[in-house]
Amino acid sequence: MIITLKKNQNMKTEKLISTIITIIVIAIITSCSNNDDDNTIPSPAPIKSAKFEITGNYTGQFTVVYNDNVSGNTTVTVTTLPWSKTVEYPNNVIGIGIGGNTILGNPGIAGQTATLRIYNGNSVVASSTKTADANGIISFQTLAYVFP
Repeated sequence: MIITLKKNQNMKTEKLISTIITIIVIAIITSCSNNDDDNTIPSPAPIKSAKFEITGNYTGQFTVVYNDNVSGNTTVTVTTLPWSKTVEYPNNVIGIGIGGNTILGNPGIAGQTATLRIYNGNSVVASSTKTADANGIISFQTLAYVFP
């Protein structure tokens, strides 16, 4: 009977030790830090912002094309003034440009004016003012701006 009692105690001890070792191993495995799981929030890419604007008393319509050195051209129809568009560019954009012409079927009136501007922040960095010709047509030369 003493032998059976010792055997039961040894089995209980072994079982207890085995359980403790299992718990320790599980705790070690689950608590290990692995640098493969990067839970940090990535910083956003730096952004450059520009605002294009056309103001004036011109009543005709424009086809406006603005672009950058990365994504190419964007074309819009401007039906009334004032008009503005703010564009955010990724940091790899170096330069931008904008130009516009009267839509031939929708000219303004001779003598009306329009001013095309590029803003960087609150500063005007490029500007052109045009007066409609005898046919009510305005043609803006391309304005360009290179970010600092």
